Amino acid sequence: MTGKAQRRSVDTLPVWSIISSAHRRMPRRRGLRNASHAFFLLMFVSRLSILRLPLFLIWLCGLAAAVGCGAAPDLPPAPATPSANSQAEATTLTVWHTFTDDKRKTFETLAQAFHKVYPDLNINAVYVGSRDDLSKQFDAALALGAAPDLILADRRQIADFAAEGGLQPLEVFLHDADLGLTKQDQNDFLTGALALGTYPTLGGQTYGMPFDQEAFVTFYNADRLKALNQDAPRTWDEFAEFSKLASSEKTYGWALYPNAAMLEAMLASRGSALLTDAGTRALFNERAGLALMKMTADLTKANYAQVLAGEIKAQQEFAAGNAAFYLGWMSELDTLQALQKQAKQKFEIGLAPLPKSGDDETWLLARGDLFALAAAPQGKTDAQRARNAWFFVRWITAPTQSAQWVRATNAIPLRASTLQFIAPDLDTNARFRQIAAAFGNKLPNLVAQPAPPTIETIERQAAGLWLQVAEPQANVAALLDALAERVNLMLAAKP
Repeated sequence: MTGKAQRRSVDTLPVWSIISSAHRRMPRRRGLRNASHAFFLLMFVSRLSILRLPLFLIWLCGLAAAVGCGAAPDLPPAPATPSANSQAEATTLTVWHTFTDDKRKTFETLAQAFHKVYPDLNINAVYVGSRDDLSKQFDAALALGAAPDLILADRRQIADFAAEGGLQPLEVFLHDADLGLTKQDQNDFLTGALALGTYPTLGGQTYGMPFDQEAFVTFYNADRLKALNQDAPRTWDEFAEFSKLASSEKTYGWALYPNAAMLEAMLASRGSALLTDAGTRALFNERAGLALMKMTADLTKANYAQVLAGEIKAQQEFAAGNAAFYLGWMSELDTLQALQKQAKQKFEIGLAPLPKSGDDETWLLARGDLFALAAAPQGKTDAQRARNAWFFVRWITAPTQSAQWVRATNAIPLRASTLQFIAPDLDTNARFRQIAAAFGNKLPNLVAQPAPPTIETIERQAAGLWLQVAEPQANVAALLDALAERVNLMLAAKP
């Protein structure tokens, strides 16, 4: 790098001025745990639908003042590159992505900002269309030896590309003495965040660096629960009880539809999973899955829950005020609000983590895009170019840039120190402190969706369980065991 591209600590950027010096002096360990916890309380506890972003910021403001935040880790120095005295000599890195609307605009803005700080490095952000388009174009580019430097893809796409030999494992970069993640960096990421890019089915190697992520959550009719003198259910026992209390001649508790993600999220909330980490055996027929499916069977048979024909129907039932609960991805909030408006309803849509089992830790299923480095054609490996690409990944996932992404897209802040850069002021709010106290001080854990080669087939089979357990005479345990046996055969078969 020339003098034009000097290292900058994230702490020196203008947004840091919004945080008081007193909070900068807070002990790091306390700040990390409480800040991470504060974020999840912010993201998932009741928010007014018409004031989503303002309340998001106010919430962060109040909790940041209450708990304090540790110092943000420094960004490493930029890797040395040949002197770039002219634009023609600058290195241009190509990044393929599928972002649209605000995400596309924000990503392009960040890419331009990176070039301003590091003029020797240009970022060519290329929108390639849908996820299917990305898969087709990346496979073709690999065959032609013309792959981009970086891609932004979901966990399962990355698994496919890595299995084809199209991606570079990230361990060499993660542990690099100059550009790797320090212990402070690793501790700054939310529990489980970095594991989103690790693949037990691919030798335990890491192929993705998480960037744009969302969680599977509980949507609830806050007005209905308030009338029952209740808040968001914290346990599955409460969820079942509140579904019963919210039911009447015209309303019921839970609107659901057959989908595998809901099963994966509910299992994760109980500390279990659809499959083992290695993807060799089904787990959904064990204690956690049996309890969840029996609860579902009991609720549907009592008409406290309804298994509907599809996603849009379940969303409509919740948005119309017919059901008190709907479980889905955070990005579905916009759809629910639009359907609520069509139904001429004005109740407050609340968000909360999925219920859990008693005092167990909170586990949240996450999905979204991760950065991956394309493998160079054989014999044409450019180590310096790869280091430059990794440096861009490190820069854009640093707290300051992460905060800009979160503000524009409502993605999960994956780093605790990102809170420092989001809080608009440090005014306290007693209501937020009360909610924080109600949820305790345990950090939530992010959980990745399974990604073995046969996952699509397995998920189609698993989605059918919701209709099967809702049958009047369903033997839940037998249904789970039968499906587990079929899944285990699929997992044992060589692709």
